[in-house]
Amino acid sequence: MARRRALLAAATSLIPVPGIDLATDLALMTKVIERINQHFGLSEAQIGQYSSQRQALVYRLLANAGGTLAARLTTPLLVGRIVRLVGIRLTAMEAARLVPVAGQIVAAGIGYWSVNTVAMRHIAHCERIVAELEMQGKAQ
Repeated sequence: MARRRALLAAATSLIPVPGIDLATDLALMTKVIERINQHFGLSEAQIGQYSSQRQALVYRLLANAGGTLAARLTTPLLVGRIVRLVGIRLTAMEAARLVPVAGQIVAAGIGYWSVNTVAMRHIAHCERIVAELEMQGKAQ
């Protein structure tokens, strides 16, 4: 899922319209994060079905993980943090597009890398949180 979205981001970078790839990358990152949260049972709706004690544990783990990417909701604040995370690379991608053909190829590579990196980091955060939840569940 993450790599397919990253390939879509790379393909979008080949379109010679300034800004379209950045907007697409942000939208793809947001969707990928939502899907990953759902896969790991960490979406807002899924967490809402837990007992209040389990919810408190999940939110504490999310906060301790430092994973703003594993936030309760995918919000504009989250998108802002994603932009800061990959902002320099996205800026370089836009600058590279000024060079015909080669710049678009470089931009495509940066687009793929950015979306893939955010997704893989988020998966790692979610895996750690779920493992911690399982350990806490066994301890109780």
